[in-house]
Amino acid sequence: MKNEEGESIKKIIERRIENEGEEEVICIKEVNQNINRIMTNQPLTRPLRALNKSCNFRKKYEEVFNYAHEENLKEEVKQKNKEYQQKPEVKKKNKEYNQKPEVKKKMREYQQKPEVKKKRREYQQKPEVKKKRREYSRIRMRNILNIPESKWRI
Repeated sequence: MKNEEGESIKKIIERRIENEGEEEVICIKEVNQNINRIMTNQPLTRPLRALNKSCNFRKKYEEVFNYAHEENLKEEVKQKNKEYQQKPEVKKKNKEYNQKPEVKKKMREYQQKPEVKKKRREYQQKPEVKKKRREYSRIRMRNILNIPESKWRI
């Protein structure tokens, strides 16, 4: 079998095998196109093995993959941190630390800064925060007075 230029397929295959060890330069346009194809589950323009040889492709892929899955990672880290903070030994350690006089003094000083006071005041003025605070105080008051919710009218 021969192609249009008269070169046999056998020679083409031999030439490809010879050039296999050499790194072929892939342009940015093709790299971006293949990244988009990966994200949309479409077939690639070149074999993945050939694309992975390109440093540009690997860097771009890692950058896009990390960005696309960053939110999932953040949620995972939050969940693990929350679980860690709920352990009794960690709670005890934090409580002991926060009871130290120097830590208390430092927190008091921080809370007295004008910019911190302003920030807290602004936060407390938000409607959703006011609503949540009101609801919490309502539930707390009901529990203190031991009034069933059906009879509570405030």
